[in-house]
Amino acid sequence: MRKSLLGVSMSLAFAACGQPQAAMSTDATVPPTEQAVSTDTAKPRASVEGWDTDLTAYARNGSTLPSFAMKQPDGPELTQENLRDRWTILAFLGNDSGGKPEKDYVAALNSAADQDPDLDFLAIRPAAQPADATIARAAWPALDDAAGFAQSLGIEQTPVYLLIGPDLTIEGYRGALSATPDDGIKSVIRGIAEIRKQIAAP
Repeated sequence: MRKSLLGVSMSLAFAACGQPQAAMSTDATVPPTEQAVSTDTAKPRASVEGWDTDLTAYARNGSTLPSFAMKQPDGPELTQENLRDRWTILAFLGNDSGGKPEKDYVAALNSAADQDPDLDFLAIRPAAQPADATIARAAWPALDDAAGFAQSLGIEQTPVYLLIGPDLTIEGYRGALSATPDDGIKSVIRGIAEIRKQIAAP
């Protein structure tokens, strides 16, 4: 079981282990949005398989993840600091997330993240989009975005996936996993490996 992020609360740990997730209401507060990195200061990013990494795809690529806090009733507060020093896939899933086909890909991506000790997976359901039942009952870590964290990131439609680096930089963006059915999630995982390699290079 992944430790860092999933150790933050018992509800997340149970979800990561494939246990049925109890219903959970979440109070969240989002401090003022940090400004995205301008195109003048953002470091250039090479194209990678499975992810969009440039500013033309997503204006916040290369910027720091905004501060957030999501309080769970029976657990500690989850903030952006819980993601620090880890690679994290943030999945924003709502009513328009494609139903069962997308759910199957999300489950496979969560399972792939479980195999990597340095990669976490966390789903966030935007407040403006009540849960699709097929998404809500899934066995992966998930939180309700009661205070508009997705909105602060400019995410208006779901599904959207962000790859967050260990220093909280948004390293990649992509839409529905089911949009690339021929390759499943293999391209997504290969893309993460390539992004890590690019960042590690001098």
